[in-house]
Amino acid sequence: MSQPQILTHSIHYQLPSEKVLFNQLSLAFLQRKIGLVGRNGVGKSTLLKLITGEIPLQSGTIHVTGSIAYVPQNPDFPIDNTLAAVMGSEEKLQALQRISAGSTDDTDYSILNDEWDILDRLRTALDIFSLGHIPLNRTIASLSGGELTRVLLARAFFANSDFLLLDEPTNHLDLSARKKLYEAIKTWKKGLIIVSHDRTLLNLMDEITELNSLGAKSYGGNYDFYLEQKLIEDNALARQLEDAKKLLNSNKTSIQSSREKHEQKQSYGRALRKSGSIDKMGANSKKGRSERTQSKLLIKEERMLEEAETELKSAKEKMEIRDEIHVKLPETKVPNGKLVIELDTVSFSYPDLPAIINQFSMKIFGPAHIALVGDNGSGKSTLIKLILNQLIPQSGKIYRGTDRISYLDQNSDLLDPDISILDNFLILNPDSTQNNAYQHLAAFLFKNTDVLKLYKNLSGGEKIRATLAAVLMSKKPPQLLILDEPTNHLDIQSIEIIENILKCFQGAMIVISHDQAFLQNIGIEKIIYAPFKEI
Repeated sequence: MSQPQILTHSIHYQLPSEKVLFNQLSLAFLQRKIGLVGRNGVGKSTLLKLITGEIPLQSGTIHVTGSIAYVPQNPDFPIDNTLAAVMGSEEKLQALQRISAGSTDDTDYSILNDEWDILDRLRTALDIFSLGHIPLNRTIASLSGGELTRVLLARAFFANSDFLLLDEPTNHLDLSARKKLYEAIKTWKKGLIIVSHDRTLLNLMDEITELNSLGAKSYGGNYDFYLEQKLIEDNALARQLEDAKKLLNSNKTSIQSSREKHEQKQSYGRALRKSGSIDKMGANSKKGRSERTQSKLLIKEERMLEEAETELKSAKEKMEIRDEIHVKLPETKVPNGKLVIELDTVSFSYPDLPAIINQFSMKIFGPAHIALVGDNGSGKSTLIKLILNQLIPQSGKIYRGTDRISYLDQNSDLLDPDISILDNFLILNPDSTQNNAYQHLAAFLFKNTDVLKLYKNLSGGEKIRATLAAVLMSKKPPQLLILDEPTNHLDIQSIEIIENILKCFQGAMIVISHDQAFLQNIGIEKIIYAPFKEI
């Protein structure tokens, strides 16, 4: 039997908007752990859907040798499906149940197919993702988003297929669930293709394949190795581009010099003819030689310019445009000794439930950067609501040393979706002129007519960037910035842009995030783990 592999050959795919995602794209996926990276919209999820046959191929071929288990980013299951049905084992379990009750029907034995350990194997697969306690007859309508993602991951690993295709598998997972997935991937011995912005996950890969506007390229090694290689390549391309520019300028200078010398000779010849220093026959001969020389020069100049311009065009075509942002935010500076927030033995519980926050104390001074980390439902968002005065503690006190607090939640709904970026900026900053607004938004990579885009039409990364621009470029920006899962559903480049912005922020920061690389890159000094209780 052939070795399991997935081969795409000269595939072409165009969206209904006529945007071409893939043009003659050829890739080979062998049984390795492969991370698929690239900007949102470049076609990563589409490629997985083409491989699985979820969407039809327009041209080219995709050849799959072996079996595939696929976990989409937004799964669509009937809500009345049971956990057993989602795991693909409902019929076998029912057959086993009938046999255990005394059935001798050959159909039941055929359905079970000698998988007498099906129940134990199911429980083992579910236990890997901490789901062993959930009854198999429970419907998926009763599961949280994180639980459903873990069920689908358990199902994929349980299938033991030749390839796992996982599309953003950590999007709805808390820290402990992510760690379970990391461990499962470390022990996986078959093929794996993962679309993800989780750099911790991508560092478990054997290979990174980058999709970009120029096509695709694979790099042997994990994500950190890929970044190192990209830096080397980008530096080499930058030198190539600079050399091409120098060659073009040098050729232009050389051509200009040649033209000036030729013009001087022609002027001198005309002066000699006018003064009668040479006879008419000699003058005509010199004129003919001059014209032939000029013709040769023109051909040579055209060739020199064409070669230099070709070099420059080639260098530019090899470089993908990358957006970088560097802003100065001196107005956000908070003195080191300033007490920004103090929680003194704060407790809070929801009706008829145990205390989710119990006798918890915390102080934040100056520009401290704090992360709140814990499982879903462990009280992180509740603690933020207490700090924002949206909830009142049942006991204890909260001191706020500043009223300049800004909160950005996962939905980035601080701005009005039905108006432009520019109008949103001016509403939040009424003392700003339109010219100032254009300048500030340009610093956040919204240039020229980009500022006129409606907020609701922006990508996730653009929404956060627009919100940060409106908040941080205020004349009185926040001294405390609170972020709730700001990197969810963003591509890596968008996350890196947000990181660069937050590195420039000089105030206090509280961040809820499961993204360990993000927390490290924005300079988190202290991590406080839930549950939040007396410490």
